[in-house]
Amino acid sequence: MRAVAVTSPRPLIAGTLATWRCDIVLRGAPVQEGGCVKIAYDLRGESGYDTFPQAEDPAGENYATCEGPRGVVLALEGYRSHHATHGAETLEEKIESESYFWRDLLGIHSSLNLHVLKITVTGGRLEAGDVLRVTYGDTSGGSPGMQVPGQAKPDWRHWVCLQRDEDAELELLGGDTVVVEPGPPERLHVVAPSVVAPDEEIPVAHVALDAVGNPVRRVRAQFPAAEAETIELERPEGSHMLDRVRVEDERVGLIGESNPIEIVEEPEYRLYWGEIHGHTVISDGGQRTPDQFYHWGRDAALLDFCAITDHDFGIALYDPDKYWAIVLDAARDFNESGRFVTIPGWEVSHAGLTDGQIYGHKNLYFLDDDPPFYSSSPYGKWRANQTHTHIEELVALLEDWGGQFMIVDHTSHMMTDWNRFVPDYTRLVEVYSFFGGSEAMDVPFPVGPLQEGRTARDGLDRGCIVGFTAGTDTHMGAPAAYRETSFGRGRVPGLTAVWATELSRHAIWDALWNRRTYATRGERILLHTWLNGAMMGQEIRLQAPDETRRIALSVAGTAPIQRVDLIHNSRTLESWPGGDSREVSVQFEHDGPMAELPDAPGLGYYYVRVMQEDGGVAWSSPTWVHLPTSAPSAGVEE
Repeated sequence: MRAVAVTSPRPLIAGTLATWRCDIVLRGAPVQEGGCVKIAYDLRGESGYDTFPQAEDPAGENYATCEGPRGVVLALEGYRSHHATHGAETLEEKIESESYFWRDLLGIHSSLNLHVLKITVTGGRLEAGDVLRVTYGDTSGGSPGMQVPGQAKPDWRHWVCLQRDEDAELELLGGDTVVVEPGPPERLHVVAPSVVAPDEEIPVAHVALDAVGNPVRRVRAQFPAAEAETIELERPEGSHMLDRVRVEDERVGLIGESNPIEIVEEPEYRLYWGEIHGHTVISDGGQRTPDQFYHWGRDAALLDFCAITDHDFGIALYDPDKYWAIVLDAARDFNESGRFVTIPGWEVSHAGLTDGQIYGHKNLYFLDDDPPFYSSSPYGKWRANQTHTHIEELVALLEDWGGQFMIVDHTSHMMTDWNRFVPDYTRLVEVYSFFGGSEAMDVPFPVGPLQEGRTARDGLDRGCIVGFTAGTDTHMGAPAAYRETSFGRGRVPGLTAVWATELSRHAIWDALWNRRTYATRGERILLHTWLNGAMMGQEIRLQAPDETRRIALSVAGTAPIQRVDLIHNSRTLESWPGGDSREVSVQFEHDGPMAELPDAPGLGYYYVRVMQEDGGVAWSSPTWVHLPTSAPSAGVEE
């Protein structure tokens, strides 16, 4: 008999309550009184962050029981082990948790965030050959069952370790996997290119999704060039045609409609969609490897470009060269111009922490295939391989290296301290992730509680010239997952849209670097903005302080538009109702002298926020306006 066997009397369906069993056969020396058996599985991908097993309420959810040999008394306790020790009073206590001891034994096969069921021997002892039968979701006392992960997977791992007495080290007994299947399909997600030329066929892909966003079926097809049933989308240089593709998948009995498709003669830029903020098994991103992360992004989320930003503390554990090579190899292997673009990177997670300073997470990206890796994090103690403390030290190391790199401030979780803004290299700021929005204090779905002075708009008001991006910040290895369930919130992902000349790493990089970007809550909203002819994200200089600012915008939504807001220097300058339409086009003139930012004399900004009736949002990158008297800037269009 195997040491560990996980079985289920019926298929486990993602996101449901169910019952399954883990049978354990003891090996080796006895487990003495005070010793314990521990079963752990990855909590990322759970439908509830706190849905670990409990043994107190037989009628409650997540009730677990254990049958053992006659004469042995067992006590059960369920809990969560996180990569940081919550409630720790000192940094020394915070940076090492039980999760690291599991990783000592299992490497990256063990998540840094675990649900654990601890079975303590309180009377007698367990001998070799004794059998424990653990029932997760024991319904005999009225419990509705145990929470099954919201993320379908073919190999949900359960590991079993022993402590043979209360002072013994953790040792591995064995492990097993069980399949988590997707539920029945409930909606159809249809994706088409956002910009096509009139004579081009339209490649369309659709994914049938279950209730919690797991793919059930994928189909790709080519449609002929649009000829009928198009509508007009007004632009300053004249109207363009707009199309949407409606798809019926008879096999699953669902109908869906694509994102808006703009039909443009010889387009200078095309619109590409990506997710540049997510984690894998190497840090705290669930079970998915970097290869599986990119597979999901390309084939399930139907993205054009993607970046893994594993936390530096995960990459740095034990052997950073080995794990950084895994990240880079995956980026290199999946990067294919014209099909799918990858960008190497990592998340600078704990810069300043060793000195007791917390000034926000920052994502770092590289143009090259083989950049170096450095870690700011002390997490994991002796395993950590920390190379620096502060972000300025990291920038100096990268400048000595000499390659191209870019920083994106990660305000939508750990609020950014704009006093530690890195000019020149910080090109974008994340205004939304599944944690919530961080555009401004009045955002309707905040990553709360927001901190005054640390939102994205606070950075703009200080004259930090950045554009906007959004991402999922997936912690289950699923970029742009249709429902991110790793913290039990089930919120929609973020997406970054870029205006690029082609689908290649250099072209996507150029768009990101030059801020030709906008952010959404996952909807593929089509958005154009111009200010005196300059695209979103650009810098212009007025010829006179009172030169008219001519603003034009065109938006085609994925649902009726509630309103479109024009934000200027931290206030809403104008709003236009959507009028139940999915398309809005506006031309607006802002006359009179332009107000300067109090903390950045000679500078101002404008950006657009689109609100849909279904809760969808898009934020254009700000267009930056310099007064004639302001200092020269390399990015300014005169």
